[in-house]
Amino acid sequence: MSIIIQLRQQLAAITSKFGWAALILALCVHAGVSYAGLRLFGEIPLTEFKTFIYFYFTTALTVGYGDFSPQTAGGRIFVSTWLMMGGIALLTAIIGKTTNSIIEVWRKGMKGKGTFATCTGHTVVVGWEGAISERVVELLHEDETSNDHLIVICDTVLEENPMPGKAEFIRGESLSSMALLQRAGVKGAERTLVRTGSDDLTLAVVLTINQLDPVGHVVAHFSSSETARLARSYAPKLECTSSMAIEMLVRSSQDPGSSVIINELLSVGQGATQYRLQLPDSFESTVGTLYKQLKDKHNATLIGYRADGQTQPSINPANDTLVRGGELFYIASARLGGLDSGS
Repeated sequence: MSIIIQLRQQLAAITSKFGWAALILALCVHAGVSYAGLRLFGEIPLTEFKTFIYFYFTTALTVGYGDFSPQTAGGRIFVSTWLMMGGIALLTAIIGKTTNSIIEVWRKGMKGKGTFATCTGHTVVVGWEGAISERVVELLHEDETSNDHLIVICDTVLEENPMPGKAEFIRGESLSSMALLQRAGVKGAERTLVRTGSDDLTLAVVLTINQLDPVGHVVAHFSSSETARLARSYAPKLECTSSMAIEMLVRSSQDPGSSVIINELLSVGQGATQYRLQLPDSFESTVGTLYKQLKDKHNATLIGYRADGQTQPSINPANDTLVRGGELFYIASARLGGLDSGS
């Protein structure tokens, strides 16, 4: 018996090295010869197609319910040698190869070797800064509008996905690599957030992303306001922001409580928050009329407006400012679903 077991193991080891096409072909040949052999030995009841399929797999997998079995001496010898040993080896190899393929796909995703190049409508987070980046992902999930079906973390230092179950992971040699950003699906992403911890690297990433001409919105964080302005001059379609820590410090010293207000407006999930709304092209109104309507019907406060074609929004615009399409910035306890001219 030990010789048979060793033989089966050797056969399984050999067949496990085959490719999928070779394994399927070998299985078909083995099943075909098994069918022909059963007919040759007069096991006609076992060669009825449905019965044969059932008998073949239960026997080859050593389940052996016993409801069907060969009746002739030759048939029993044939089944116990050719069908059982060959079937076990082939099916064991197929099961093992399937398991290995599933594990490999999982490991490939955990190690950042996959690709999301064809994905659209997702979010890409470029760069990883530990707790800061974890908070970014958590905030994305908290906001219902950006609670994407897919968030992709793109980094070069991480060895594996830092937030499995909450985000996917792509790893490369350089964050400014065109190939890496393409694998992350930046071109088709709905939004891309860039924060690398180095202004020089962030600038390089911004320039590369600009070349990809992404369809979604891109926002990049810089520590230096000068570098942020430089980035905006080269990539005007991308939103390049700088740290507000110093500005907030000075403003709080002049107007106590200012930093608390700013932090509250940027918070997600509690209290009033600053939001943006894309107005339909057919929308027409004035700031004064719209301000009153928003406050009366939605308890929302209009704070800024950006017309189509403008780079910077107008903060606290005059009441007689015409509103025709464009973007609206407002403060509310919840995001508005949309507006029309009669809202």
